Amino acid sequence: MQIYQYQTVTSTQDLAKKYLEEKNKENATFIAQEQTSGYGKRGRSFYSPAKTGAYLSVALPNFKPDSDHAGLLTLAIGVEVVKKLKDVFSLNDFRLKWVNDIYLNDKKVAGILTEQTKFGLVIGVGINISTTDFPNGISDHVGGIAQKNFDADQVSKKIIDAIIQATKTYQNPAFLNEYRAISYLNNKKVTLKIGHQHVTGKVITIDDQGRIILLSQNTLHSYSSGEVVKVKFE
Repeated sequence: MQIYQYQTVTSTQDLAKKYLEEKNKENATFIAQEQTSGYGKRGRSFYSPAKTGAYLSVALPNFKPDSDHAGLLTLAIGVEVVKKLKDVFSLNDFRLKWVNDIYLNDKKVAGILTEQTKFGLVIGVGINISTTDFPNGISDHVGGIAQKNFDADQVSKKIIDAIIQATKTYQNPAFLNEYRAISYLNNKKVTLKIGHQHVTGKVITIDDQGRIILLSQNTLHSYSSGEVVKVKFE
């Protein structure tokens, strides 16, 4: 595994995708102290101020999740990352909000993004650790782990290990029991944006394909992460 470290970048995802486009064959990780244009699912901005978090992307040349389990990879990464965060920060209250957000104390503290290209897979993880000041509009639902003194290299190494582990285990849905146990949306009322439509209901579970199961108008519905544009919860 090649590791490239930077002070400031636009996005570690961009660097990782460029690395794949150059047809490199070795797995590589791109780590930055700051991202000026960090982004998450569907291009949403991910606030990444200098020296307050861990921001990295892993490039896996020629890796493509098998079609039968493709929907499980991001969930498996979430489970493994939460394990490492619990270990590093000695906190047990991390939760996973389907499909790719990590919550602590009812605020998002980390996000996971997987992007498939024709040259391989890029997996990005952004974690707000000591971040305290957030822009208006996100401060009500985004937070930091509130660990003022942290070893960024240690955190990054743990996250890389988590990602690699998940690529080996995601095909076995047994890990979903761990996911369900720390699911932030259990029994919550949510509204899913699916295309231009909105569906409101109560979250029942996450099924063995990684889909969210919603009870809406006395009927159970299942939705994959690829269908859902946005998840709002009460």
